[in-house]
Amino acid sequence: MGAVVVVPSAASADISIQATCSRTVNVASSAYGTADPIAMPSTGSTASSTSCGMAQGANSSAVGALQRALKYCYGASITVDNDFGPATKSALVSAQKREGITADGIYGPQTRRSLTWRSVGARCDKAADPIYT
Repeated sequence: MGAVVVVPSAASADISIQATCSRTVNVASSAYGTADPIAMPSTGSTASSTSCGMAQGANSSAVGALQRALKYCYGASITVDNDFGPATKSALVSAQKREGITADGIYGPQTRRSLTWRSVGARCDKAADPIYT
């Protein structure tokens, strides 16, 4: 299964132990489907691998996908550098507050379902539900 993310608080809205997001996978957007897919954090190459987690200290292309969403869809002043540092955590907390979900700065299933993502065509959109490629 690979590395795991251990969430420091049992009260977190995102599950406490899960596979760490390490790459991205293209999934359909809600408005444009597969014509303009969204690159989402994942553990593998299929849409079913998007249930994963990230927290401060993570470093991967999955973090970059999250940073692009935070920068371009939520207006965060962060650098897309694939490093989940304090600035990314702060931007994620702001986005979580804006979406009305638990604002703990940890990326997991609740955050994945709630965020607006940056599509390949540079649009901001929610992922299709259910998520599919």
